[in-house]
Amino acid sequence: MKVFLDANLLIYLNAMADEVLRARYEDFYLRLLSEHRLYTDALVLDEVLFVSRKKYGVPYQVTLSFIKSFVKPFVQLLRIGLEEYEEAEEIIRLYEIRPSDALHLAVMKVNGIGRIVSEDRELDKVGWVKRLWLA
Repeated sequence: MKVFLDANLLIYLNAMADEVLRARYEDFYLRLLSEHRLYTDALVLDEVLFVSRKKYGVPYQVTLSFIKSFVKPFVQLLRIGLEEYEEAEEIIRLYEIRPSDALHLAVMKVNGIGRIVSEDRELDKVGWVKRLWLA
């Protein structure tokens, strides 16, 4: 099944210092990789770079290496273009969702993806999206 990967999980995998929590996130990621085809977009990678540095102090080079080794080989990167932007405009109008999340949802919709890995509960108000997260 196709699943879109939001930034949350990748940030935790990249920046988590607590070994017990990190193991839970790693297990979740491995389960996702074994059960689904994972997709994301460049805006997610931008968020991973920015938040990892700003909130957790992870240097850009460390995050770039993490993306190169643990994301790019396993997760297909989808494009964001005019069609996705126009779809995002409609999603913002309908659901009052943050622009970055609306762009992710637009990428999902254009590419026929109805599931997203995210801890962001705001996405639950979008009826055609099923959110996956740790139980």
